[in-house]
Amino acid sequence: MISMPMIESIRDMSRRGLTNADIQRETGISQPTMRKYLAMDDFSPKMPTASGRGSMLDPYKPFVDAVPEAGRHVWRKQRHTAKRIWERLTAETPYEGGYGAVKRYVRERKAQMRASDMAYMELVWAPGGAQADFGDVDVLLGGARTRMHFFAPSSPFSNMGFCQLFAGVTSECVCQGLKDAFGHIGGVPHRIVFDNATGAGRRCGDKATEAELFSRMRAHYGFEAAFANPSSGHEKGNVERKAGWMGRHLLTPVPAFDDLGELNRRLLDRRDAYSGTPHYEKGASWGELFERDRAALLPLPERPFACVRYGSAAVDKRGCASVDGGRRYHVSDAMAGRTATVACGAATVAFANAAGEVLAERPRRFGSAPSSPDPASQPGMLAKRPGAWRDSPARAAMPGSVAARIDAMGARALSNLAACMERRCRSWSYDEAAAALDEVLARTGAVREPDVEMTLARMGGFGLGTAPDVGPDLSAYDGLLGGDAA
Repeated sequence: MISMPMIESIRDMSRRGLTNADIQRETGISQPTMRKYLAMDDFSPKMPTASGRGSMLDPYKPFVDAVPEAGRHVWRKQRHTAKRIWERLTAETPYEGGYGAVKRYVRERKAQMRASDMAYMELVWAPGGAQADFGDVDVLLGGARTRMHFFAPSSPFSNMGFCQLFAGVTSECVCQGLKDAFGHIGGVPHRIVFDNATGAGRRCGDKATEAELFSRMRAHYGFEAAFANPSSGHEKGNVERKAGWMGRHLLTPVPAFDDLGELNRRLLDRRDAYSGTPHYEKGASWGELFERDRAALLPLPERPFACVRYGSAAVDKRGCASVDGGRRYHVSDAMAGRTATVACGAATVAFANAAGEVLAERPRRFGSAPSSPDPASQPGMLAKRPGAWRDSPARAAMPGSVAARIDAMGARALSNLAACMERRCRSWSYDEAAAALDEVLARTGAVREPDVEMTLARMGGFGLGTAPDVGPDLSAYDGLLGGDAA
């Protein structure tokens, strides 16, 4: 192609009446080329395109294209290399070309696929919608450092978010976190987008499968659920950013607490402290925008939803049952050899008999560490086998001063004490019953069941570790205490 100034010169000479032969003598350009540009009626710029030169590989490119595309869903260690594609191409087709052409084309196709995967649409969220995901955080629970999970539902419209801590990421935890958030804000988002790995459900291709408990909750509250595609964080980008923000602001420094329920109530309330934060692009605060969110929420149903998954478990001869793949809990000695109904919640596991009577409720255990015997499961058996006291988990969990006193007891007194503890553990925790026993023994040197029950009642009303003179005046009653162990 000749230059545009030369083309314009040729056309100018033609307009001035010069013949083609004259123009050829003047410019040195051949007449066929001259006629081409004199006849051209469109000098618009042309979009650059790749060379149209053919290749031996062209007829076989559909075969090559199918291999990397299929490899998207194959474990990386079993994906085809360019060399392996070439080997298959020469073995399974008439292709006789070299490896270099295949290598270059495979590199080009993989680059195109990566670019396609990276591209995404900017999403617009209307008021009243939500996203939800889990994050991980270290906490000090009872003084021990523990890794827990925080459930973070957030509003992509207002950027307001909430935070609830759980020991697991099960459907019970998801449902409980949503229920607590719904109750706190006074309404239900009309649509919630979940991460593909939450306990709510997951997406596989075009099909989404929901956990049964979550499906029941969704029907109860009437909201729509969607699950993000795997490796598609942009589909729930707001909650991804919000989870990071919560970790830095609400959960830093490392939270220290004894009561998880109380901490979660405080975390819900803390959202008000940040309601004045300006939205990063909307020119209004989170709180102002959240009022528009709130106006678009669905109403709360009249009946609360029970975030409980029911099942059954066989109770062994020790009165214990295994739940969640091997986590052992003490149910009741009376249920030995029978089947108990199991109610799994986000924080507790309850056991009931065939009549629906709750026999025991235990803190739920998560994780893969082996279960340690529950000391609350021991008193009933110790009442029948007092000789096992020295090596029992109940003794190991007992305060040292109390354990030493019990060590000196005879078999009958120890059996009676264990029976008293077993009855108290039906309504109180083992630690609470042990603390009451410690105070009674320290003050009277003996154990009477009414004394233990009265002490528990005082501690329950005024707090564990309360001085004896706190609360109602029991001096007249104390004067009547004494005697041998019941």
